Amino acid sequence: MKFFGDVANQPVDPKGRLTIPKQFRAGLEEEPQIFLHKYQSEVLRLVPFSTLKKEAKKYNKRAKARHLAREEFFRTFIPVTLDSQGRLLIPGVLRESYVSGDKVFVSGLGEYIKLYFNTPVEEVPDGKEHLDQIDSSASMH
Repeated sequence: MKFFGDVANQPVDPKGRLTIPKQFRAGLEEEPQIFLHKYQSEVLRLVPFSTLKKEAKKYNKRAKARHLAREEFFRTFIPVTLDSQGRLLIPGVLRESYVSGDKVFVSGLGEYIKLYFNTPVEEVPDGKEHLDQIDSSASMH
């Protein structure tokens, strides 16, 4: 499953529910579980179970001897669900520390979705620098 595209200004209602754009819902609804990942200040990742399994496998290989580091990694994922209208209830503990404002920039980034809270559109990374690097390395070959 892949998630692509951006949707700006998705509203968060007073109860902390975010309507997930239709273009992303089908991919999330086919998963047995989805998770919110505490990513960075005012940014959460919405991660399907299949992606979390891949990330966990990679992380476990790298951090075999670091039990506490593994615990810390897995603690940052919170199971969530979509309701029948495609809304995601952001848990209270995350609303208090991550969510500010009532608009979210939703960005499909392949294997997961990033939720940017209180971030002006012009401050959301657009990947142009990475595309420039890819283009320049491709022209060298």
